[in-house]
Amino acid sequence: MNSLLQLLFPTACLLCALPDSALCSLCESKISRVTGRREIAGTPLWAGAYYGDELAQLILLAKEENDQPARNYLAGLLVETFMSTKTNPSQSPVATFIPIPSSPLANRKRGFRHSYLLARRAAALIERSSSQTVAVIEALGVNRKIADQSNLNRAERTRNISGAYSVVSRHIPRSFLLAPEPIFLIDDLVTSGSSIREGLRALQEHGIAPSGVLAAGVSPRVFS
Repeated sequence: MNSLLQLLFPTACLLCALPDSALCSLCESKISRVTGRREIAGTPLWAGAYYGDELAQLILLAKEENDQPARNYLAGLLVETFMSTKTNPSQSPVATFIPIPSSPLANRKRGFRHSYLLARRAAALIERSSSQTVAVIEALGVNRKIADQSNLNRAERTRNISGAYSVVSRHIPRSFLLAPEPIFLIDDLVTSGSSIREGLRALQEHGIAPSGVLAAGVSPRVFS
């Protein structure tokens, strides 16, 4: 049956096009995993892999082309980071993911909400493989025009994103603020950390204190 499915729907490495694998072992080996917990703006940060050419290609495929296998790989990295946070056996069986938002303009151009879909996919994988329940809430929104961050340096990114996020109260259940379950801010990639810091600021000003940040990828420069 598997050989028939491969014949009808052949798979190939997303990066080098080697057949029979969504990501071949050679390309996979070029993606360096992150070990241990870091910290950003006083909040624990767990990341799946260090940013490099291979991870960059996967993020672009998921973010700009809505490529499902690429998004699945990134979601798998998020699952790994989430499992790394579960050091206490009595930890709440319920958790909440809050994705870092893209601008409404970017969402319209793409035709989908990448961060939300990534968080949803990671939540589904976690629920499928464990007894954990994970809610995904789009609690953050972009309240003004922001420039494309890709060509900005760290200081420019901070100025560009400062004050750009606000809490979308209508998306937050009434019981959410009283809930004891852990809350995680979710992002596909942390480069300068400016978006994460802005997301933390907006949530904390609204009385929401995330337990940590989960990212599929991270630039080593964040901690330099």
